[in-house]
Amino acid sequence: MPLHRPHGFTWTELLAVLAVTGILAGVALPALGEALARHRLRATTDALEDALGQARATAVRRNHPTVLCASRDGRACSPSSDWTRGWIGRDEVPRTVFESMEAPDDKLSIVRRPGRHAFTFDPDGTCPASNQTITLCVRGRPATAVSIVVANSGRARRKTATPEDAAACASQLSRKR
Repeated sequence: MPLHRPHGFTWTELLAVLAVTGILAGVALPALGEALARHRLRATTDALEDALGQARATAVRRNHPTVLCASRDGRACSPSSDWTRGWIGRDEVPRTVFESMEAPDDKLSIVRRPGRHAFTFDPDGTCPASNQTITLCVRGRPATAVSIVVANSGRARRKTATPEDAAACASQLSRKR
C-alpha cells in the first residue's frame, strides 16, 4: 500500500514564493508610482484646458467677461498665482463661480509666467493682451512638462514646454497646506 502524502505547500516553498513576490513588488512599485503621476498630470492638464474652454464659451454665451484664476478656497480668486491650490471660473458681472477645481495631486506643479495672474475672456471670446502660458509637470521631472498657451483669440492649445518653463515647473517647491 502506497504512503499517503499530505497535500499543501512546505514552509520552504511558501517562503520562496513570498521572496519572489517581494522582489517583484520592489521592482514594480516605482514604475507604478511614475505611471500614476503621469496619469494625474494628464487628467489635470485636461481639466485645466477644459476650464479655459468653458470660461471662453461662458463669456460668449452670457455676453460679459469671465475670468479663470487660481483660488485657495474655491470661491474667490487668489491674489497670488499659485495654481497648485486649485482654480475657479467666475463671471465678472454677477461675480458668480461657474467652475471650481480642487487642488491637484501634491506631486504636480503648475506655474504661470510672470505678469497677469488670471485668464480674462471678453464677451467676444478673446483673451486680450499677449499670449499667456501656464505649465504643468510632475515635481522634479522637467521631461514631463506640458504647457497650455492661450492665444489672443482666446483659444487654448497644448504644446511641449520650453526648457525654461519646464525647469521652473519642475523646481517649484511643494505647496504648504
